[in-house]
Amino acid sequence: MDNATFTSLATGLLVLVGLAQAAVLVGQRRQQRLDWSEVYRRRWAEAKEDFAKVVFLGRQHGAYYQVADPELIQKLNLAVAESSLHTPTIWALASVRNVCGILSDICQRIMQGQLHVQEAYPLFGTEFLRHSAALRSILDGSYLPNYGRLGPSDVEKLHESVRQEVKTWLVCHDGIRRRCLILIDLLWAEAARLEDLPPADLTRAAEAKKTTGKRNRTRLLNEVLRLNGLFAIFRGLRLSRFLRHAEYRRSIRRIGLNPKRLEMLETEWTSRYLGS
Repeated sequence: MDNATFTSLATGLLVLVGLAQAAVLVGQRRQQRLDWSEVYRRRWAEAKEDFAKVVFLGRQHGAYYQVADPELIQKLNLAVAESSLHTPTIWALASVRNVCGILSDICQRIMQGQLHVQEAYPLFGTEFLRHSAALRSILDGSYLPNYGRLGPSDVEKLHESVRQEVKTWLVCHDGIRRRCLILIDLLWAEAARLEDLPPADLTRAAEAKKTTGKRNRTRLLNEVLRLNGLFAIFRGLRLSRFLRHAEYRRSIRRIGLNPKRLEMLETEWTSRYLGS
């Protein structure tokens, strides 16, 4: 065997070894992501009651749409009525700390490349997103309760006081607050990509993102760079571009929602569920 043949065989062998190592590494990373998914699936299942409490606080007192069952709602109403302005509301703070801690952790894994949005989305699904407005109202203070001409009752004042208490906790933990908002945006974009939500919900969100879309994409990019450094800029750009799935499409070749298709889906949805 001459030197040229030996060199060719050695090079081929090295290539095969490199490919095998790459395949093993890809398999290991995929298994790691599956392991993370299972860990967070269990944690989120265990936090179901805490999420119900957070939604309860995020909505106005007496709101119809809730995650909690009537028995838990009754207990929460009693707990709010017994709350004091002079001592911390432990159950409320513990719930928001647990729920937002999980959401922040998952968002951080995504921004570090250890978990994909498509893998995190099934952990929550559309049920979480249908109640995300209540969570967002605590995270970004976008909700302004309407108490009518007579103003809030005593129990409504206590409800608002507890809500302000958990909002203050989030302000003091701004990194957790930011990452929770980013995760909601990412999950909403995935739901829009899959067309998992009613077209009316997608349309309302897309209309809102005419003014908030750029801000949301910038917030995500800045958080990725803050967490991983400048070398992660391409991951940050890719994730921020992913948010465009929940915005109106600007051209034929770009990602996003097509208004004409939303109108068609709305007609189909109305015909199917409302019989008109």
